[in-house]
Amino acid sequence: MSATLKDHPVVARFAETRGAAADRYGHNSQAVVFLLYEELLSMLTLLAAEQSSTPVRTRVEELVSDIQHRFDTGGVAAPARKVQRTVSTNPTVIEFDRPTFEKYYRRPLEAMDRRAVRMADRGQVLAALRLGASYLYVVDEDGELWIWPRPYRLLDVMFGWARGRSAEATRVVHPMLVPDRLRAMAAGELVVVGSPERLFAVANLKSGHFRPSAECASGIRQAVERAIGSRDPADIVVFTMPAPIPPAKGV
Repeated sequence: MSATLKDHPVVARFAETRGAAADRYGHNSQAVVFLLYEELLSMLTLLAAEQSSTPVRTRVEELVSDIQHRFDTGGVAAPARKVQRTVSTNPTVIEFDRPTFEKYYRRPLEAMDRRAVRMADRGQVLAALRLGASYLYVVDEDGELWIWPRPYRLLDVMFGWARGRSAEATRVVHPMLVPDRLRAMAAGELVVVGSPERLFAVANLKSGHFRPSAECASGIRQAVERAIGSRDPADIVVFTMPAPIPPAKGV
């Protein structure tokens, strides 16, 4: 990081907090990744107001690279399960198991007072989403972007769902966003930041039910580009997850 970036007040504040977290929890801890993610959202918000700022843009690029590296190397890949299967490639489409959905998720979904909302254009994104909040998303097999219309705190998204869910007794999972076909080109979490004049999006492929591969990044990228009306690929950041561990024979 250059001296110019170190002197930036937002960067300096996050560096100090991150240093304390690293001393307490470890350099590669989830706490450090969380703070890097928070800094990325803050820097993108700044970039919306200071679009010509080379230091801010440079810091965004550094953060994206650092976070992706930590996702690639800092954790254990989740094991593959038999509840999802790839039904087509180019583009990849993943289907969740229908009997499993009906057994565990149909009744909770029907008991809820909301359903996923399709994000068709920029106006709808601005009307439906709170900038800076985290949302569950699915890109269906037709490339349409669906959002569960309840914002979550980034803290809960990154560290688990145990706290902060008193307003929603049942946990929402990604197949509940596309209950009719149970098919997805991408699924994970999405944050939109910036201003009405300039929007940025940060997404990941962190869905334990669909388990999208890195190739699915293009699905969410294209869907968000259409939804927010972006013409600059740098406006959208997509983080991929480690590939699932192949199941043991006979499992």
